[in-house]
Amino acid sequence: MVKTSEAQKRATQAYRAKNRKKTTMQSARSAAKTFINRYAELDDLEMLNELIVKRIVELKNKAESDDC
Repeated sequence: MVKTSEAQKRATQAYRAKNRKKTTMQSARSAAKTFINRYAELDDLEMLNELIVKRIVELKNKAESDDC
């Protein structure tokens, strides 16, 4: 196994601190994909689909109201 240098560890830590929202979103996206592709049963997918459809409607409505 290759050890990570101290400089690389500091650089990674600094990037994560500077880009906290981006790294949080990447982590959440990865967890969602893993759940869907490896663990979800049909009822889980149906529930998630309902949540996704509701969220899409919310975002479209927000975008339309922002255009006015």
